[in-house]
Amino acid sequence: MRLLGFLLFLFSLHTAKSVVILDTLYINRGSVTIVDYTILTCVFNDSANFHKQNKIFELNSGDQLLLHVINNDVLEHTFTIDGMIETGNVIAGGGSDDFFVSPTTDGVIRFYSDRPYGKLLGASSIILVGHENHARYYWNLFDQEDTLTDKIDAGTITSIPLNYTPDIFTINMKVSADLMTDTLSYILQDVGDTIVIAIINSGNMHHNLHFHGFHVTIISASESSHMTGWIKDSFPVVVGEVMLVLLVPDQDGMYLSLIHILRAHET
Repeated sequence: MRLLGFLLFLFSLHTAKSVVILDTLYINRGSVTIVDYTILTCVFNDSANFHKQNKIFELNSGDQLLLHVINNDVLEHTFTIDGMIETGNVIAGGGSDDFFVSPTTDGVIRFYSDRPYGKLLGASSIILVGHENHARYYWNLFDQEDTLTDKIDAGTITSIPLNYTPDIFTINMKVSADLMTDTLSYILQDVGDTIVIAIINSGNMHHNLHFHGFHVTIISASESSHMTGWIKDSFPVVVGEVMLVLLVPDQDGMYLSLIHILRAHET
């Protein structure tokens, strides 16, 4: 999808209420050690240097995004946004391309590589549009079975097997104590604050979120639209789900948010 030729036209769309933001995104692959496991991952970084955290974008209401995406992998990838960028979005290994993201409503958007060696290894992240007057947080859920990553990376398997038994569960590719210092995910606010949490399930299995101490309102859910408007302390986040929830704390204290699965909990 070649867009540089339209750059002048795009900038003519700039108004007092709409800003075209220019940014660069890199598709990198590398290995990370999480607790006792070393796995191969694929991520969207904000620099050519690999690091485990996928880049997250914040747009104000009406903003647009012009992205230059550089593929540092030797294999092709895509820059995919369901319902928005689904064709003409293949980036050759070692190549680059430009993509224009023009949201029509506020909410949360997921972008990802649809190639198995991208998506299954974690190449998936968030664009949050609007809600700039609220406190904004981001939970990118991921799970992985460490013995699979070499096979996915090599193309030996292109889908998750039925006997999938993940060893690793992360939020923003972090676990346990690391999350306490992650300002993107660790919620530290006052009673009565309005908080939005953008949640995506970039992993390979369904997760069930449970909030202790509070209920949240589900503003939107891409795969489970019937849940929109629900006020719950527990709800599922299916594979590929993109959700936005609203939290207004009504009491002091520190409360856990858990992800209930068969083999582990995230906190």
